[in-house]
Amino acid sequence: MRRNIAAAVAAVVLFGAAPAPRLDPVPEGAQTALVRRYVYALAAQRYADAYALLDAPARAYFRNAQNFASVFTADGFTIASYAFAGTRGNAKFRLYFVREDVRLTDPSRDVAATTSVTVPYGVIGSDARARIKDLGRPWRAVATSAATTSAGLRITVKKVSFYQHAIACVVTFANVGHDFLTLLPYGRSVLRDDAGHVYRPIVNTASWNNTDRRLFLGVHLAADEQVTGVLSFSSPRLDDTARRYTLTVAPNLRAGSDAPFAVDVANVTTPA
Repeated sequence: MRRNIAAAVAAVVLFGAAPAPRLDPVPEGAQTALVRRYVYALAAQRYADAYALLDAPARAYFRNAQNFASVFTADGFTIASYAFAGTRGNAKFRLYFVREDVRLTDPSRDVAATTSVTVPYGVIGSDARARIKDLGRPWRAVATSAATTSAGLRITVKKVSFYQHAIACVVTFANVGHDFLTLLPYGRSVLRDDAGHVYRPIVNTASWNNTDRRLFLGVHLAADEQVTGVLSFSSPRLDDTARRYTLTVAPNLRAGSDAPFAVDVANVTTPA
């Protein structure tokens, strides 16, 4: 995966990638025209048009235009304006860096947010058969509002994203009790689906790719505080079948409590 799944917690950095130094100028020709068409289609929310411009492996990765569109709509993502920052590469493969002013939903506060990001788009080929290579995104994403409150801890699953080898859940943890609360979700947390499959967290402390470092190290929440993070679970490539998931978050420890406790968030639904 080219982009870090753990970065999905802040949608403003979900697509963020700083351009490499000494970028080349933007050339004239079919490659540049193709990228302009692609970004224009995204900005106009014409996702079927954008999907049609992807190369065959990218289309196979997303499977269909509906899955492709879900990656943007799950975040309330729109492009307000954009400009080319430069390129790297050649006629066989060129990487375009596009500076985008975007609007999206901030998952930590559930409010509209605006930011600027630099997004890389690849182009394979240089003639009329040139196509976009854009595989860094999840192949499907679903916004949810499944929530549970137990022992003064409210857990809300905001979004579920599906990657080639992972399921990433954007989760908000809120301390609605009166005492300090400690979260250690990489201890015994699991994700289960309604077919009985169990998915376990991805732990990668070498690069922290796909592992939320803050959640892994543990979070201490005072009363009325909350934190939003990503729990990514190892998973094979799934199909588009409707599923219901239960997220178990554990261990959690309330100050003064005798024992840690677990919280189950059920009915995290992903429709077909």
